[in-house]
Amino acid sequence: MTDFWQFTCILVKKSLYLYSKSGYKIPNFFKIMEQSIDFSTMPATYIVCWNSNCPLKDNCLRQLGASHIRKDRIVTSVNINLVKPETGTCNMQRPVRKVRMAWGLKHIYDNLTYKQKDSIYLQIHNGIGNTTYYHYYNERKPMKPEVQQYIRNVFAQHGITEPVEFRRYEEVIDW
Repeated sequence: MTDFWQFTCILVKKSLYLYSKSGYKIPNFFKIMEQSIDFSTMPATYIVCWNSNCPLKDNCLRQLGASHIRKDRIVTSVNINLVKPETGTCNMQRPVRKVRMAWGLKHIYDNLTYKQKDSIYLQIHNGIGNTTYYHYYNERKPMKPEVQQYIRNVFAQHGITEPVEFRRYEEVIDW
């Protein structure tokens, strides 16, 4: 829950809306956030939720996704009985948050010796798999923060102290 509110505060400031220090929530705040989400990036297999009585619906990406499904699309949805009213929790709830995705592996080896490049390449390649590696390398697929951290850890294991910079970054909704 904390991550959600940290994110919304940042989003509000970037959108020139204010969120008071006393915790006052802007009226229609979720509608403001909804306008900043590109629903065309929602994966075809994304699980949505149709429970309009859910106490968590105001900060759940699955609820927002359900409200933007095309009429001709077949979807998988959450069992509405998963919400536990006594605790107000749902293990399928997905807070709206943005993540920093990285693109491109081509230039991360530029300042390495041949020996370093070879051993780091093998460890990364074996760790994420052949197809996935080449999707990242040729910028066909973005790298989630966990993959970026894995690559940084491999460099650190080989004694490389310089920060690993990928070709470009973009902030996207973490579906």
